[in-house]
Amino acid sequence: MTIWILTLFPEVFSSFLTHSIIKRALAKKIIKINLTNIRDFAKDARKTADDTPYGGGAGMVLKADILYSALKSIKPKPYTILLSASGAKYTQNTAKKISQKNNVAIICGHYEGIDARIEKYADQIVTIGDYILTGGEIPAMVLVDSITRFIKGSINPQSPQDESFEKGLLEYPQFTRPENFRGQKVPKVLLSGNHQEIKKWREEKSEERTKKFRPDLF
Repeated sequence: MTIWILTLFPEVFSSFLTHSIIKRALAKKIIKINLTNIRDFAKDARKTADDTPYGGGAGMVLKADILYSALKSIKPKPYTILLSASGAKYTQNTAKKISQKNNVAIICGHYEGIDARIEKYADQIVTIGDYILTGGEIPAMVLVDSITRFIKGSINPQSPQDESFEKGLLEYPQFTRPENFRGQKVPKVLLSGNHQEIKKWREEKSEERTKKFRPDLF
C-alpha cells in the first residue's frame, strides 16, 4: 500500500516513521509513505497556502486551489481521505476497509480548517474524535498506524482478531511477569494451561470490561 500525506508540516512525521511497527512495515516494503508539502504548490514567493475566511472570523483557512493542485499531483488517482472535525467518526472497521486500498491520500487540515470546496474531491471525511486539534498531523498518524496493523506481514495475524472493538467489545485484560505485583496476583486460570477455560475467562472479562468502561458499545 502507498500512503500519501498532504501536510503543511512534513517534518512532524520524522520520528513517527522511524519507530516500531511503522518502521518495520516500511523496511519490509509492506507500505510506502510519501509526505507531500502543501506549500510546494503555492503560487507566490512566500509559499502562502492559507488565507482569511470569507464572511470574517478568527483563524486562517487552507486554500482550495493549493490543496487541489497538491492532490492532483498524485498519480494514479488515490482514494482520498480528508481529516475534519465535521467528518464521520473513525473506527476500527473504517481502518480495516481503508487497509484494503492500494493507494491512499490523507489530507491534513490546519488552522481554522480548509476551504469547504475541497470536500468534493474527498472519498471519505473522518474525525478521530469529538474534539478540536490544531491540525490533522496527529490524526494522520492515528490513521496510518491503525491501517498498517491490518496489512498482512506488519504484525502477528492473530493480534487484530483479539483486539478491542474487533468483535464489538473491549479486549480482555492482559498480564505478564511478575506473577505477583504488590499483592495483585495473575488470575489462576491464566496459569492453568487449560485453553478452553482461558478462552471462556477472556470472553467473560471482555464483556465485563466493556460494560464497565464502554457501556455505549452494547
